Amino acid sequence: MKEKKSTHVFVLEEHHEAYFVWRYALRKGLIRKQGNNLLHIDEHSDMGSPTLNVSLHSLNGDLNKVRDFTYKELNIASFIVPAVYDKIIRDVYWIKQRHDKVRQRGNVLYVRSAENEGKQLITGKLSVLENFEKEKKELQESIVPFQFYKRHVDGISKVSDVLLDIDLDYFSCIQDPLRNELRIEITYDEYLKYKQTLYHRIKFFDFGRTEVIQRKGKYYYCLNNYQHVYISPLKVSKEEIISRIETLCQMLQHRQIKPQIITICRSRFSGYTPKDQWEFIETKLLERLGGTYNLQAVTHISDLK
Repeated sequence: MKEKKSTHVFVLEEHHEAYFVWRYALRKGLIRKQGNNLLHIDEHSDMGSPTLNVSLHSLNGDLNKVRDFTYKELNIASFIVPAVYDKIIRDVYWIKQRHDKVRQRGNVLYVRSAENEGKQLITGKLSVLENFEKEKKELQESIVPFQFYKRHVDGISKVSDVLLDIDLDYFSCIQDPLRNELRIEITYDEYLKYKQTLYHRIKFFDFGRTEVIQRKGKYYYCLNNYQHVYISPLKVSKEEIISRIETLCQMLQHRQIKPQIITICRSRFSGYTPKDQWEFIETKLLERLGGTYNLQAVTHISDLK
């Protein structure tokens, strides 16, 4: 009996680290150089288009540069589009618990960069771009077309050249952890400025509630100081978590998905995976994936050199 090909597993703390792992895997010959299909199992699309200070064109596969770029330029919602722009990823399949709307055919999208500099990434529907023939002609050499599918777990397609990317928050999620309280120490002058300015600039950032406070002779911006904390409707029981893991792994098996690598994102520091559940989810997921694939030793992001 032929032994199953071994699959490398990489554990991430936060999701932008996937970009570094994909670049690392490419360098080590673990994945195709171009044209991979991303199977993104996540409660969030993470399809933000970043504006960068460092050009993607300047990385040249240098892993030290890529690591620095990952932590300084990307965030947890903007790491996929750069990989599409790099042509590492061809098509994106986003699997969520409950989409508002699913489409089997997917959307035909594109990504390009302003002035072809590799800094300001722009995405949109290819059909809209094609309505402007002159603009299309000028941009056709720089655009990267791709397909974006929104599916539920039973809509996973049989595709090859897969990068399997799983966020633990798919199994149980805190809906909006960024609304948790955060204090940032400021000067007394800034404290007064905020108190005296109706239209202070920080009030227009998407932080939620903002105010300034004084505690023991120190001054702080206080973000999201709410009197009542609401329970996330997306957080589920351990029994439901196990059921969701089983359903996913059965579908991966049924569709004969053979990933080149697997990335597993904890999302614990950002708070999207419940802090009292992430270890349980990770343990159960790895156990079940081990029954589906011949897993290599699990490598944490901090151990990649």
